[in-house]
Parts: sequence; C-alpha cells; structure tokens
Amino acid sequence: MKRKWDLDVRSQSIEAAEQGRYNLVIIGGGITGAGIARECALRGISFCLLEKNDFAFGTSSRSSKLFHGGMRYLTSGDFGLVRESTGERNWLRCHFPNLVRPLGFVYPSYQNYKARPHIVKIGVKLYDIISDWFSGFKNYRKAKIFKKDFIEEFEPAITTEDPDLGKMLMAGFYYDTNCDDARVTLETIKESLDYSEGRSAAINYARVTDYIKDSSGLVRGVKVKDTLNGKEFQVMGQAVVSAAGVWTDQVLAGSNYDQERIYPTKGVHVVVPNERIGNRNAFSLISIDDGRFFFVLNRGSVSVIGTTDTNYYRESSNLDEPWCNKEDCDYLLRTVNKMFPRARLTYNDIIATFAGIRPLIRQEGAQNESDVSRRHEIFQTGDGIVAIAGGKSTTYRRMAEDLLFYLVENNYLEQFARAEHHKRNFSRQPFRIALDRKEFDRIISEKKLGGRVHPSMLEHFHRQYGRGGIEILEKIDAAPQSGVSLLESYPHCEAEILYILDRECAPKLIDILCRRTEAQWLIWHHKQPELARAVADIMAARYNWSEERKEAEITEYLEYIANTVRFVTETNFEDHSSPVS
Repeated sequence: MKRKWDLDVRSQSIEAAEQGRYNLVIIGGGITGAGIARECALRGISFCLLEKNDFAFGTSSRSSKLFHGGMRYLTSGDFGLVRESTGERNWLRCHFPNLVRPLGFVYPSYQNYKARPHIVKIGVKLYDIISDWFSGFKNYRKAKIFKKDFIEEFEPAITTEDPDLGKMLMAGFYYDTNCDDARVTLETIKESLDYSEGRSAAINYARVTDYIKDSSGLVRGVKVKDTLNGKEFQVMGQAVVSAAGVWTDQVLAGSNYDQERIYPTKGVHVVVPNERIGNRNAFSLISIDDGRFFFVLNRGSVSVIGTTDTNYYRESSNLDEPWCNKEDCDYLLRTVNKMFPRARLTYNDIIATFAGIRPLIRQEGAQNESDVSRRHEIFQTGDGIVAIAGGKSTTYRRMAEDLLFYLVENNYLEQFARAEHHKRNFSRQPFRIALDRKEFDRIISEKKLGGRVHPSMLEHFHRQYGRGGIEILEKIDAAPQSGVSLLESYPHCEAEILYILDRECAPKLIDILCRRTEAQWLIWHHKQPELARAVADIMAARYNWSEERKEAEITEYLEYIANTVRFVTETNFEDHSSPVS
C-alpha cells in the first residue's frame, strides 16, 4: 500500500465520514471486519469501518498465529469446516507467501495415548485428501506417516518411551501454515483502502455509542466517539453490520435484539526459547490432563505453546483484558514437560504469554468448550442491523463473502455492478503487498539495497512487510543510522517504526509493540522497557508528544506486559525454579 495512512489521514477520514454516506458501515476492526472491508472494496462497495480500540485489538492479535484447517475437527465429523478452512489456508499460502508460511506438524502416537495409531493414520491421510482435492488449491506437500525410529532422528527432543504414555508407536506428519494474525488483519484493511481509492474509510479508536434510525425504525447510521480526543461524530450508511467478535452481544444491546449469542472461551499461549524444548517442527499434542488438543509451534528462536480452551465467563466478564494465569500455564507446561522430558520448563523460561477470547456461537448440547462449533452465523436484529459471529480466523475471507451475499440477497445492498462480482471466491486474489522471497531478493539486488542491514533483518522485513520491506530498506539507504537495531539481537529499527507511522495508522505505543509488530511476545519481558523507550522516543519526535505523554505511553505498555507475566513474578522462588509437572 503506497497510500499514506497516518494520523493526519485518520483525522481527514473522520471529517469525510461526518459529511458522507457509505454503502456499508462496519462495526469491528478485527479480522472479520477487515475481510468485509476487502470484499466491499473489490466489488466497488464503499464502506466505513469503525473499531473501538485498535485494529486487531482482540482475538485477531491473540490467536495461535496459525491459518489451519483444523485437524481436530475431523474427530467430530465436521468435514465441511475442514474443507472450507484448508481451502482458505491454501489460498493465503499461495497468494500471501511472505506472511502465511508452511509449517510442518508432527502428530505422535503412543501405547497409552488417546491418539491411537489408526486414528493418527486416518486423520492425517483424510486431512491431506480433503485439503488437496477439495480446497481449490494444492497442498504445500503430501502428509506422511513416520516410524518411531525415524522420529528419534527427525525430532530427537520428543520422548519415545514414558512410564505413563508407553512406547511411541508412530507419528503422522502434515503441513499447516503460520502467520502474524494482527498483520494479516492490518494488511487486509490497508488493501481495502487501496482498492477503494479514497471512497472508503477505516478508523480506529472510534467507539459506536448509539444507532441512528430512519422514520420506519431501521438503523441507517451510528453515533461515534473518538476515544483519543473525545470528539463525537456520526456515520451514515445504506446498511450497518456488526463484526464485533466477542463484543457482539454488547454492540447489539442498543438495538432491537435481546438474545445472547456469544459463548466466549479463553485461549492462552506461553512463549519459551525454542532451544529449551528443541522441537524442530510444530507438534500436535493431546493434554495428559483432559485429552484436549493443543500445539507446540516452532517460530524460529521461540516455541509457542497453546492453546487452552476454557469458559471465560466463569473467570471474568472483562472481554478487553484476558490474561494467562498460573493454572493456564501449569496446564500447558505439564504436558510439554512430559512429552519433552529434557526441557524441564519452569516459569523462568517464559519469555511472554498472551491470551485471547474466541467468539463462539452458543450451542445447545455442547458438553464442553472444545465441543462448541467453530462455524459462523449471520443474523439480523429487528431494527435492521446485520451481524456475523463465530467462525475462525482462517475462514475470514469466506465469512466476509457470505455476509456480502447475504446483504445483497436480503436487499440491504443493491446487486453487484459487474458480473464477475457475483462469483463465489472472486476475492481469492493475490494481495498487492505480497512478495515471495525470490522476487524480494531480485528487487533489493536491482535497487542495491541488500548490503545495508544484517540478513536476519532482511528476513524480518520480507516476512512481515512484503513489498513494504522494500520501502523500509529505501529509508535505511537514505539514512543508514535508521537501520541500526533499537534493541541488541532483535530486528526492529527506526526505519521500520517510521514506516509504520506513515502507513499503518498507529496512534499509540502499544499499537506498535502489540499489533504492528510481534515484539510483545517475541522479546523477553525483562527487555521490554528498553525497547518501549526507544520506540516511544521515535513516536514522540514524530507526533510532537510532551514528556508527560511519552511517559504515559510507556507506562501503559509496561503495565500491559506486567499483567501478561504477573503470575511468574508473584510465584515464590521454589515453585518458580522447579519444573512444572
């Protein structure tokens, strides 16, 4: 996206929103709202997307960082969801290769383990067939079945025999993909604005406070408060949709709708150095506590362990601030220390944690949280708001497409202007900012930009920003000092932060460190103050912050970090240094 998108553009968008009228007003700036915006833009429909916090503030920045088909959904017979999910996964892997990348998964089986050999073999093969034959895009590589002897060499850190688990019998191996969930959300919004060419808007920190109805009682607009400065304004549209995720019930509370639709479940992730576990690939594991599925993911220098699946209302009603607690951490580490006996993970090994809430649809008869369907639903209120809820991040494009077709079929929007816009999967197009590594290297060689930074920084720029990485390198070429790392051994530099401030509408320090980058969970919690101050200094100079404002931004972010690891620092020394078992 070459279009500028900074705080000045945000102010201009608010002024334009007050004076204009859009085809669609979208409430919610997570992955679903972003997908709806892109569907609109590709089909020539104007929109105004409103987010009460920052884009990807909630679930869309706190997932397992995967686009995956859902191997475990095969056990419940939900083949349709697996087909849909793997199709979307493969599309993203093919058309957004720098950001959505293949990741191998090992699925082991033991004598006394819930994952029996026949279950693993059938599951892996069936997953492969559904993904490859019915998804519309080919798989990255074929799934395989490995014998124990091979696994001992392939993944030497995993146990091959345990008093409780028994002997390892075999393992399945298949591919899904990893990603930066928040960046996919942001790039989707950026692309929607690019395609719209000034006819649409996306505004963060814009909280909907009320609805505006016409003489027949139908909602035709919203009243909005800019939470950065208190300004109030209104946005009018032909139709209003809610894509508010876990906040759906709250958003619809002010409309003619009195049902509770959302069943919020909390998912927690714990991040540790990869060298402590030693997993070369990702692992699909089953908890020794309750038999639930979770992952140990290889993300280069770190391993991400998760996720849990617990009823969030039993714990808290604060949807904005889910945290990892000691019980969550212990639940995950117990199984990991069992499966990887040399790891002996303790709380001292925790780099970071993050927790998100799944916006599942309430479902009669579900026995536990993991039984609740991950499918999405579209419904409408008595006063004409159309809402979409449920689903999973992998299927966000399909969810958005379904919503747009629903709006047209139910006369909320006019028929699409062009015949190709009526085709399903029309939006399975390459992202404009996407770039594979070969093309990235060709461009930087042609422009003579490759010698300015360390190869690890080049890799970071390519993976996270695609074509935007070229722009960052051009900034460094013009001002070499801007390519110096802000924190030793980590790739973030001034040029990257300036790119974000120019192109990605980040009003606050926490926006950059939690959502524009993955710094919040990739960097040790005890190193966060140094990075926070360095980034805040750059923002203060660009935004003309006072010293008080800068310190307030740093304090807000570091308080967030403290909450993510509070149980680590509050646990007594004996528990803190002993392996969790």
